[in-house]
Amino acid sequence: MGYGGQPMKVIKANRALLKKSRSFRDLRKDYLDYSQETKLHFKELTDVERKIVRDKIRAQVKKDSIQEIGIYILSIAIVLGAFYAIYYFS
Repeated sequence: MGYGGQPMKVIKANRALLKKSRSFRDLRKDYLDYSQETKLHFKELTDVERKIVRDKIRAQVKKDSIQEIGIYILSIAIVLGAFYAIYYFS
């Protein structure tokens, strides 16, 4: 069992944390200042490089869709096999 001084330590620790907290207005001001200073720089691509990237993305999408269809077919086969096993062995 704990002793009587433990709750007071917890209360003091919580008060210390509350004093460190910042208001929403201060946080918002810092965020707005930060977002105005941030500039994004993108690499400029030539038309050939853009086509290469586009072709890679399309190939990846096609590969992912084929894999997803395979997973669906496999899961349907497993479910149908389970139903057949339940029907056959019951």
